Amino acid sequence: MRTLIAAATLLPTAALAHPGHHEDADPTHLLTQPDHLGTLALIVAAGVAAWVLLRGRS
Repeated sequence: MRTLIAAATLLPTAALAHPGHHEDADPTHLLTQPDHLGTLALIVAAGVAAWVLLRGRS
């Protein structure tokens, strides 16, 4: 539970992306910019934390 709270607390800071328009950006753009990588890492961490917490409830 603490992991999800930490991720929810840190997620808004990851939204501070570099300036510019992303309408024409290709998908590899997500893997070349550190701010996007941080956002993806937080999303994956939240998913893993949810899986770990919920797998024992069945």
